[in-house]
Formats: sequence, structure tokens, C-alpha cells
Amino acid sequence: MADNPLISVIIPVYNSEMFLDECLESLIYQTYSNLEFICINDGSTDSSYEILKQYREKDTRFVILNQTNQGAGRARNAGINIARGKYLSFIDSDDRVSLSLYQKFINLNEKPDIYVFNASEYNKQTRDVYPRYFFSLNEWQRHKDDNTIHTFNDNVNPFHGNISAVNKIYRTEFLKSLIKKTPDGKLFPVDTIFEDQYFFFLTMIFAKSIMVNPDPLYYYRSTNNNSVTQNLSSKVFDIFGIIDKIEYLLKITNNYEAYKYAIFQYKYKQYAHLFFMADEDLRADFYKEMKARLMQYRDENLNPKICERLTFYGVYKNILKLDAREFYEKYNGKIKDAK
Repeated sequence: MADNPLISVIIPVYNSEMFLDECLESLIYQTYSNLEFICINDGSTDSSYEILKQYREKDTRFVILNQTNQGAGRARNAGINIARGKYLSFIDSDDRVSLSLYQKFINLNEKPDIYVFNASEYNKQTRDVYPRYFFSLNEWQRHKDDNTIHTFNDNVNPFHGNISAVNKIYRTEFLKSLIKKTPDGKLFPVDTIFEDQYFFFLTMIFAKSIMVNPDPLYYYRSTNNNSVTQNLSSKVFDIFGIIDKIEYLLKITNNYEAYKYAIFQYKYKQYAHLFFMADEDLRADFYKEMKARLMQYRDENLNPKICERLTFYGVYKNILKLDAREFYEKYNGKIKDAK
């Protein structure tokens, strides 16, 4: 175990035996070494726990926590509670990071509350790597270079791109200061999925300093059938509660008026996308719920002329006009390009 690790890396692990070695190798061979790796075994039923023990035996920087299967939110909260590093990052156990990631961060003259970097999608079977520039300096109003300090309000498109906990490094003191700002004392909502989305907005809204590095330093896998995005099932309904929490954050920080069109657009795009990921026998119920929620926006005093300029606004209008079957037939396989 590192005596005084400067950076804690939290890795929730659930049935990741096929990918875990690659993830952990990208950590132990980092060019910066004063790290601790907090691995939370989330009730894995494969050999993931055995793999973790093997790494702990050969590298004392590994810390292993065991919990019954309770989801990534609880796992990350548990990791935050014991993290000793001054800075903290999250990695999914089927992903990997650039070997120079933490050295690049340490070399910064000024350390922000949140250090953001881009990601690449990779396919192990084809060995193809596709850079995904989720964060562009052009989207930050004060952008000069990747050493410029920003806040959430500098981002002209904050509801776009990679809304997750990964591909970022956080100041641990900043994260722990946010716990008292949450209703339940938890940075990640538990017993739900899409917890990353709430955490992203919680941290970005309250951060006093955000630095953006446009380089892709995080690599996420596009072919893991065990990932949450591949197995949503009935959990798609969780999105409604998560977006309610995000909207609440905007209201308590007096940001709602500035972002009411952005959160409106975010809602109908998220709902429409997840409608097609719901189980077939739940699709009608999901549609009914998303339609009822979106109808509320008729009373939100939104300017119709502004709404017409929003991307995919036609999707919103068709949600109100069509039933679930008609919407499915119109947009099945086309929702990403929908008008």
C-alpha cells in the first residue's frame, strides 16, 4: 500500500474477468506511481475477485473492498469514503487509460477542482480506436488553451457529450465538500442507473475551477455486453428520477432560467433514445410516462420560436402527437438522426 498516495483511483468491478487485466495493467504501469487503486468487487460471480487478489499480491498499491451486488453508485461512494489521495479519479473495469494520464495531471502548475480530458472508443476484436472529442475547447467561452481555468457557465453546450464520472480527475476535498449539498449525503445516487449523469452535473455546477485537456486519454470499450448500456431492461425508468435530480440542482443554484431550454432538450432527447432501449413489453408504459412529463413543458413559459431552433425538436412534437406504436414505427433505427 502506498504510504501517502497523491491520487486515488476508484474501480467498481462486476463480472469483468475478460477485461480486468487490461484495465489494471494500464494503472500499474503509469509513468506516475504515487497512486492507490481502490477496487470495489461488486458481488462478481466470475473470477474477477481472484484476479484482483492476484494484483494485490504483486502490487501493494491495491486496496480491495467487497460488497454484495449493489451497483456502481454504492461502489463508488464506498471508494470515496476510504480514498486517501488528494485527487481522485474513476475508471470502469472494462476500460483503460493512457499510461501517461496521471503524470500529465501532476505536471500541471495549477490543479483545478475538475480536470477533464477526452476519450477514445476502442474495439479489441478489430483493434480499431476512434477518438471521441466529447470536450472541445471551442465550446468554452474563455478558451485560450488547455491550461485555462473555467466554470460550468463558460461551457456553451454543457448538456452535450460525455456526461459521466470517468475521463476526469477531481480534487478529493472538493468532492467531499459536496456531500453536505446532497439530500441523502451521497455523491452517487444508489439503487439506480444513470447515476453518472447526476454526479456529472453536481460536480460541474459547483466546481470553481475546471480545466479541459482535449487529448483522448481514456479508452472505453465498445463491445462489452455486460455493460449497463447494453443491459438496461426495466431500469430505463430510472432516467426520470435522475433528470428530476439534475433539474433540482439547477433550481437550487439559480441556474434554471439560464438552462431551461437546454434541460428541456436534454429531456426529450434522453427519453426518446431510451424508449428504444426499453424491453418491448415495457415500451408503452415508458412512452406514456415520458409523454406525460414532456407535456408539462407546455406550462413552463418556453418561447416557441426558441424551441423551434432546438435540435431534434420535431421528435418532441411527435412524442406529443403520436402513440407508442406510431412513434416506434417512425423512428426505429433512426433516432440518432431524427428531425
